[in-house]
Amino acid sequence: MHPLFFSGLSSDSLEINSDLLRHFGGYYSDYHLYPGTDYFVEAFDAYTYLSWLSNRKSGHFRRLLSLYVHIPFCTSLCFYCNSSQIIPDNNNDIKTYLDYLTREIRLQGQFLKEDPRVEQLYFGGGTPTLLSETQLSHIMKEIQQNFLLVKEGKYCIEIDSRQIAHLSMQALKQMGFNCAIIGVQDFDHQVQKTIQRLQTEDSTLCAIQSAQQAGFKTIRVELIFGLPKQTVKKFEYTLERIIDASPNQINLLNYLHLPEKFKSQRNINLEDLPDTETRLEMLLLAIARLTDACYSHIGMNLFATRDDQLVIAQRQGRLHYSLQGYSVYPDCDRIALGTSGIGRIGPTLNQNQCDLLQYYDKLEQNILPILRGIELSADDLIRRSVMQALICHSILSFESVETYFPIEFKHYFATELTELLMYEQAGLVTLDADEIIVTPIGQLLLSGICRVFDKYLRANQQRKNNSMHL
Repeated sequence: MHPLFFSGLSSDSLEINSDLLRHFGGYYSDYHLYPGTDYFVEAFDAYTYLSWLSNRKSGHFRRLLSLYVHIPFCTSLCFYCNSSQIIPDNNNDIKTYLDYLTREIRLQGQFLKEDPRVEQLYFGGGTPTLLSETQLSHIMKEIQQNFLLVKEGKYCIEIDSRQIAHLSMQALKQMGFNCAIIGVQDFDHQVQKTIQRLQTEDSTLCAIQSAQQAGFKTIRVELIFGLPKQTVKKFEYTLERIIDASPNQINLLNYLHLPEKFKSQRNINLEDLPDTETRLEMLLLAIARLTDACYSHIGMNLFATRDDQLVIAQRQGRLHYSLQGYSVYPDCDRIALGTSGIGRIGPTLNQNQCDLLQYYDKLEQNILPILRGIELSADDLIRRSVMQALICHSILSFESVETYFPIEFKHYFATELTELLMYEQAGLVTLDADEIIVTPIGQLLLSGICRVFDKYLRANQQRKNNSMHL
């Protein structure tokens, strides 16, 4: 498989309109997780999980580890958020959670003590930087005592710049973190007020600068477009200020309004959201500004400086895409720590208890707090590999799939290849005798292309169609 390097992506070369966006971009999933948690089953419990850990110990598969640590607490409810948020009543709520999190770290460490090497660590939330320096340092020390963090690993933490006053970037660096993920949303006060996320421009730019001065290897800024009350002019101002700050990576996130799924979004008025044409204008503006500033488009609206390790890995054909997004590391087994965290062992996925009391109760019994999971079928693994190839390299060689899996690609995916003809006519892909190539326009609609290969989505649509004809 030979990679395509889209460093030349620019808005001038993209003939994309709002109709195309509506037709092929209406459904959004980044496919870092396939299948999704809706298909996890509670029959996959702690005992099933441990049996897969036993397979790992016995050498049936042996990969380095990745740790995900979930801190669910926030100081206030952000209306745009699609994550689980808990507003603590007092510091005792946080202390109790960290006590149980410590128990889980030790329990997982006990099961993995024969091969505890970790090359990726990610603190997510919620708001990890809501914790004090002492609390964060304690959790990091527990991890370091129970696992072996390799020297050149990637150790990330999501940062809310509003909390940096009590927690310095230098302190985070000394704890072992080397990658900062900083959420921005929009600098406009009216937009911030509408989404209940008041965050000053100065505090955000100061956080980026402080991370640079502290020596973080990677600084990624999360910038959202499509927020309520957001205009092209407001978005442009925020974008320009972020580009001037020179982070390594800028991730453009398209706000997805799903109030039926995320309760906090019910506080947002539908009429305050920008229309599809305005969203498109924001996206094309961002592409123009970022490419002019020498950022390369990795894919999935992630842009990076041209000397960034992700850009280099993509050019060399060794970029990967998994539960935590793009990575230079091959697939790891991921250990989820904390409530609702999602992990992976071999060909399985699992999720921790989402309810705090249930999470605590399992750990009181010295049982890993696994709520549910799934053992991936051969078909799941094939489809996931296809999606990841498209997301990482924008090209899929049929032969490369046939090398790893006992299938004849054109026969196995006959339905999907027929459906992709419509995408080819729209200019999103190019199909030939032995490969699929995603065009620059298709790069902006990668999740829409990947959904063609989503067996679960197809089955759901067929059930809906059948019920409509009853």
